[in-house]
Amino acid sequence: MENIIELKNVTKRFEDDGSAAVKDFNLSVKRGEFVTFLGPSGCGKTTTLRMIAGFDTPTSGSILLDGRDITALPPNKRPINTVFQRYALFPHLNIYDNIAFGLKLKKIKEDEIRKKVTEVLEIVDLAGFEKRSTSTLSGGQQQRVAIARAIVNEPEVLLLDEPLGALDLKLRQVMQRELMRIKKEVNITFIYVTHDQGEALTMSDRIVVMNKGIIQQTGDPVSIYDEPQNAFVADFIGESNIIDGIMVRDRLVKIQGVDVPCVDTGFAENEAVDVVIRPEDLDIVEEGAGFIDGLVTEVIYEGAYYDIRVMAGDYEWHIQSNMSATPGKKAGLAILPDNIQIMHKPRSSDEEIIEKD
Repeated sequence: MENIIELKNVTKRFEDDGSAAVKDFNLSVKRGEFVTFLGPSGCGKTTTLRMIAGFDTPTSGSILLDGRDITALPPNKRPINTVFQRYALFPHLNIYDNIAFGLKLKKIKEDEIRKKVTEVLEIVDLAGFEKRSTSTLSGGQQQRVAIARAIVNEPEVLLLDEPLGALDLKLRQVMQRELMRIKKEVNITFIYVTHDQGEALTMSDRIVVMNKGIIQQTGDPVSIYDEPQNAFVADFIGESNIIDGIMVRDRLVKIQGVDVPCVDTGFAENEAVDVVIRPEDLDIVEEGAGFIDGLVTEVIYEGAYYDIRVMAGDYEWHIQSNMSATPGKKAGLAILPDNIQIMHKPRSSDEEIIEKD
């Protein structure tokens, strides 16, 4: 697939103090792709989206659409539409007129408008609701109207800035599936902003994990979850045990003073590293049967698994297991070598990406 959007060395600095909201951002988005910008509040994801939309201008760098530089192009000249968390529907207009508003501004003929609006109402599953007032709609229905109003203009790129943030959990899950369905039907390029890891993993073709204005990792959901490239990604995507270790040699790491086999290579001997282990990859075993023993401090039944905490030395391990344990008793922890992720320690302030807040 060809690239539709390219961001090249894009930096955005605040005018008041010169600090960077986005630093040297490089990304190519393929036509028809669903790309999600994921990260904590203040990481630069919405600022990046606004620069693509044309609402903000980069301090340096360039933004290309189909190979054409649009960095200085105003929003109304870009074939790009944006759906915000606050849908900004016109309360005095019914659903039909809300959706048709942009087409009427373009002075498109009424019969063509009617045809386009009817088509998108079918796509967002609101056929027959044309005359309804937007004030009578649920949050999910309002969100569908906002999406319909955006896609009726047939943009090449649809930007979505946390559009599900105001919805309750069950409705949010329903709308995630709806967005995926709509994306397949209209074949528009989606660029989506969220801080919700589950949302990103569920919906995306590709995820761009951001922190402090810097891309931490880009990849498909499986690689982002299973092969995080640094401790921030491992900590932010899902849950992880992140503990200091020493890479004794290739395929052997020292964790809390214990040599544990792993599969990683290419580190210096005795290099200080971050060791990342997912809670679901740890097994509770009999005392002495694992790589380390500890005291079970907490067991919570979560339905699909038991959420268990085990204190070993000065670190409390987090385990998710289908086997329970007894609080106050000793237990061992076991791990397969290929379930251990070894990462280099940060070498600079830009790589110091674990949140200290």
